[in-house]
Amino acid sequence: SSFSVLKQCKDVELSFSDVTGKPEVFKGTKKGMLYLTPYRMIFVSKGKDPMLSFMMPFYLVKGCSIEQPVFSANYIKGQIQAEAGGM
Repeated sequence: SSFSVLKQCKDVELSFSDVTGKPEVFKGTKKGMLYLTPYRMIFVSKGKDPMLSFMMPFYLVKGCSIEQPVFSANYIKGQIQAEAGGM
């Protein structure tokens, strides 16, 4: 099967909240690149972050919204559920 990237965005920040037990790899704000494909979003961190990449299949993303605060950058907010056997 072919892999197609619909859009890529650089200088993306990714952060996690409400992670049970919050392992070290989910702490802090990650900076990197986001790739949008027909089936998932893929975040690839830059630098020496312990999280090298994070894949978000659309069927596991819930409650997604675009937030547009007055005094800070726009952002996408949502919940991602771990895949069976995943973290």
